[in-house]
Amino acid sequence: MSPGTEAGDDFVMFESSLRPGPPPGPDQTPAAVSSRSLSSTLQPLQEPRRKPKTKLLNYWSPWTWEIANCGLLLVSLFAILATLYPHDGQPLPKWPFSITINALLSIYAVVMKACMLLVLASGVGQLQWSWFLRPHSLKDVVRYREAADGPLGAVSWLYRHHVRQPLTALAALIIITAVAVDPFIQQLVQPVDCKRLEAEGQAPSIPRTNYLSYDSGSFPHDLLSYIASGYYAPQNLSDFTCGTGNCTFNAEYSSLAYCSVCEDVSDSVKIDEHCIVYQNKKSKPGSCYDVDRSAGAVVSDWNLTTTLTAASPPLSLNFHYNFDVGEGKVTTPTQKVFGVGRIPRDLDTSSPGNTISRISLGNDMGIILAKTDISQTDIDPSDLSGPGRREGCDDAATNNTWWCRQWGAATCSLQPCVRSYTASVDGGRLAETIVDKSDANLKWGYGEATSTGPSSGGLVLLQNFLGLVDTRCINEAERQALTAAGYSIDSNDNPRWLPYNLTFNPRVETAADAPFPESLLAHKCLYALDAAFSSDVWAYILNQFIIGTVERAHSDGDNAWLYQGSTQLVSLFDTSRVNETTVGGAMGKLADAVTLWIRTHGHAAHSARAVGEEFRYAICVRVNWGWAALPASLTALTLLFFLLTVLEARRRGLRVWKGSPLTLLFHGPGGMDWVDPNLVAADPGPKATAVDLTTDRGMQDFADRITVQGWGWGWGWRRLSEPGPASASAPIFDAVAEALEPVAIEEVGKEVSGE
Repeated sequence: MSPGTEAGDDFVMFESSLRPGPPPGPDQTPAAVSSRSLSSTLQPLQEPRRKPKTKLLNYWSPWTWEIANCGLLLVSLFAILATLYPHDGQPLPKWPFSITINALLSIYAVVMKACMLLVLASGVGQLQWSWFLRPHSLKDVVRYREAADGPLGAVSWLYRHHVRQPLTALAALIIITAVAVDPFIQQLVQPVDCKRLEAEGQAPSIPRTNYLSYDSGSFPHDLLSYIASGYYAPQNLSDFTCGTGNCTFNAEYSSLAYCSVCEDVSDSVKIDEHCIVYQNKKSKPGSCYDVDRSAGAVVSDWNLTTTLTAASPPLSLNFHYNFDVGEGKVTTPTQKVFGVGRIPRDLDTSSPGNTISRISLGNDMGIILAKTDISQTDIDPSDLSGPGRREGCDDAATNNTWWCRQWGAATCSLQPCVRSYTASVDGGRLAETIVDKSDANLKWGYGEATSTGPSSGGLVLLQNFLGLVDTRCINEAERQALTAAGYSIDSNDNPRWLPYNLTFNPRVETAADAPFPESLLAHKCLYALDAAFSSDVWAYILNQFIIGTVERAHSDGDNAWLYQGSTQLVSLFDTSRVNETTVGGAMGKLADAVTLWIRTHGHAAHSARAVGEEFRYAICVRVNWGWAALPASLTALTLLFFLLTVLEARRRGLRVWKGSPLTLLFHGPGGMDWVDPNLVAADPGPKATAVDLTTDRGMQDFADRITVQGWGWGWGWRRLSEPGPASASAPIFDAVAEALEPVAIEEVGKEVSGE
């Protein structure tokens, strides 16, 4: 039986007070040291006096440090989430000492890995005692130590033992995977460009208007420049404010505007043909088409009249071609091939109280691509150098087009409307999106009877005012008042835009709390304009700008065609490539140009600007939450591993020694036989306490009382060729220990203190 032990199931604890003698001289051997006279005694001790603990507390107390690290591990994980969540989508935080969010995450990552690896190392160290309950190679002690030390050791353990010890394999996998914790945590944060709301300064705004005031005879001639420039190159609204150059107008806003709508009416075209051919020195009626004309006959006179019957009155365009056979040249210098004509548009205002039954709204347009001699051929009229072949007309599905037929017709309206927008300003460039608009052909309401307004300067004919109400804008009281006045709101035919007959003078400034019907204008729900504007914009500008014809001319009798007419019509004709789509686009440009002018020239009292939000560019944090899966998973697996390890130790009834190397010294193959009994004894100090060698803490306290020193390489440990007799302190290794390294060790007593 080893010194200081007795038979039984529990270890007997001793208190050892060691007083070191004088240091050995260089010529002294371990035997000389052992034979030195020391005053020592060996005394069995009582069980340590401790305060009674509850069973649960006694069970978990050896794991206090690991439990604390598990708590810190959870804190570090939640600290990462708590740091990132409030900053997700926000500008990079500005913290003291220029600390960045990535630096803080790095600190969290270091703490997380340190806590994780400490818990794993303790657990792996404890699991080795379960492993050695069965015979295994002593080298597995080294493998367990290396597995707890880092990824390389963990890989080595898995390579050697795979999953023979599942909990150790789990710990090894966690240790290996934990290498990726740092980059995964860094990947959580991605800097991105973003816009932040600017709360200070003037709010951004865009012009709009509810009412355009206009006096007949005072036409604004600057409108012509808007139309002329907008027709060729659409103009962007420039009268907006946005201090930072980055603003949004997400709330829908509406304004009085102009809209266009075009319809292909080629089916209503009537074509009259009259052809004179010259044959045998005689002129006679005949066919102008090559397939029908007799041999030797030459076309001498050809009249083609294309009539748009959908217009009222009908519009016609005559193509006249005359060829002097004797002279051998065309005698008609030009032929009309394209034209835009006027279709008068009026508004019926007849009612018992109105003195004027009709109000002119200007004109609609009839557009005609006339049928000509080109229509019977496949010649490309855009090839001015000589006849070429029209492309894209070989498919029967596409042959019935203006380009393939070389004739067609459309009608277009250009009339007042209301447009609703959203907008954004990015880098100082405004981009508006039309989200809704009233139809250009919608009949507006008109004023009733007469009224005298305080700012009108006399009698005002209300029937000259056109009105339209946005029913999505009005409140419940206004809705009930309109219904009581006989208006049908929310009907299927007109769900939003309601024609409204004005009964008050819109030129008078309206208070914000004005009663109905003035409240409609005060709340920006009523849109109105003077009808004379619609008439005069045609009379002064559009009739001269867009109405007219394009004629084809021959240059000195050769086959090189020239097209003559106003620049805008020749551009629209586009050498016979005009069609219903290009016509609609041209009319849309005119509508946009007039709208742009109206929005910046509305009545001052009824043109409150639309207000948006202003932003500044910033570098923001985008959190890629998917990258948090690895740290969170490893944290959960570490906690699970720790719990299972503790339960495994308890199930097997093992002491909690973890990875302490003292376990092998005090409870290894040689037990306590390596300690010389003469050196273990000493007079106990006044504050000496008992130690419990069955606990890691007890072994550490006892080891603190022993001093060892390595000598020269000529001496070695005493060989432990046989295990000591069975005792309560019998080693847990059922093996024979090999000789240790040849190092002379002096065990010298150390004064026991009350530490």
